[in-house]
Amino acid sequence: MGHSHNHSHSPPSTRRKLIWAILFNSVITLAEFIGGIMTGYLSLLADAVHNLSDVAALGLAWVGVKGSEMPATKRSTFGFKRVEVMTAFISAAALIVIAIFILMEAYERLKNPQPITGPAIFLTVAVIGLIGNILSIWLLHSEKGKSLNMKTAFLHMAYDAISSVAIIIGGVIIALTGWVLIDTIMSTIIALMIFWSSYLVIKEAFLIFLEAVPPGVDFDQVAEAIGRMENVRGVHDLHIWLLSSSEAALSCHVCVDPDKVRNSPGIAASINSMIQEKFQINHGTIQVEVDGCGDNMLLCNNPVPQQRRSN
Repeated sequence: MGHSHNHSHSPPSTRRKLIWAILFNSVITLAEFIGGIMTGYLSLLADAVHNLSDVAALGLAWVGVKGSEMPATKRSTFGFKRVEVMTAFISAAALIVIAIFILMEAYERLKNPQPITGPAIFLTVAVIGLIGNILSIWLLHSEKGKSLNMKTAFLHMAYDAISSVAIIIGGVIIALTGWVLIDTIMSTIIALMIFWSSYLVIKEAFLIFLEAVPPGVDFDQVAEAIGRMENVRGVHDLHIWLLSSSEAALSCHVCVDPDKVRNSPGIAASINSMIQEKFQINHGTIQVEVDGCGDNMLLCNNPVPQQRRSN
């Protein structure tokens, strides 16, 4: 039996960046709620609700980072790596609910247009929101490729920035022309963008929960690469899955000739080294078997015949 793993943990800087992003977005949310209520600008209120979800999403991201760093226990033998996947899933699902709310309110505004006042107020608030979003994007940009959790947090910030730009454009149009329908149009566009980004996150999280083969990894290529390793006669019972959004695992049985059994640790180590280098699979469990063992024993020529293969 050969086993190899390489665990990575989020540095303290990741948690600090999340805390700063939470503070920025809390201020933005409060400002946009006040500005939206004072002016009646739906897009601003929609973005305030979106920002409120961002505060919750960033909080969940922080929980996910902390959870993924918790050690394994006798009950949770893989640790709590999927906490970050769960938090990303919850965050994306919450965004869908918010998007539905925005669309419903936009429809009501389409049927019954509402007057919008104080363009200077909502434009000022929207600019403040955009600055806060840009700062948050800057903070989280280097973290977005580390996990699905951080990717979701970054997407929240990115779409918030786009929303802020749309709100500013809509505000300028309203201020210059009085065309309030642009408010409904911009709100609908924001909601549709939220739907799309949430769908992508939920899809990725769902595949992780199903223990599907990781994106970018070809099952057949992995099987062929293991089968071409020195002393390996065949490979079967191959499984490849994600422990978290950034850590892949593999287990398989490989068959060798009876005279190669004593080199099982070296064979397993070579396979683990190969899958780490070629496929970025850092958690491998390789079980070496002798081809043609009718009694299902691992070491057919082992002096201790009582030792049996564990399944």
